[in-house]
Amino acid sequence: MKRAIALILALLFSAGAAHETQIVETEGAEYRIIVGYSTEPAYTDERNGLDLFVRLADGTPVNNLENALSVTLVAPDGTERQLDLRAVHGVEGSYTADFILTATGIYQTQVTGFLGDEEIDLIFEMHEVGDLSELRFP
Repeated sequence: MKRAIALILALLFSAGAAHETQIVETEGAEYRIIVGYSTEPAYTDERNGLDLFVRLADGTPVNNLENALSVTLVAPDGTERQLDLRAVHGVEGSYTADFILTATGIYQTQVTGFLGDEEIDLIFEMHEVGDLSELRFP
């Protein structure tokens, strides 16, 4: 059991290294919202997804937010797509959504909704998406 917990923590912190963190302070708690791509670096025309982690300041995961939060992915040209957020099975406080990015550039992720009684509206700038052809050989 300890080994499984250590593995989950290692995965969260290694994934979080390429992700952006924002802090939301409410009257009752301080939340850490971490957002990034499931696969980094991200390339066009490959299946990818959103990593969204919600933790209290002490690291405690916050569960059951898939219906309290909405996530919109904004392409470099401004095109928006609302994502279907779902909890990650077996990883508390973790949420995801699937997509395939089709344009290079820098995307943004907007997270809106409620943490407790506090309404949030956060923008996360994602890492640049490269063209898949950069990896092709010959």
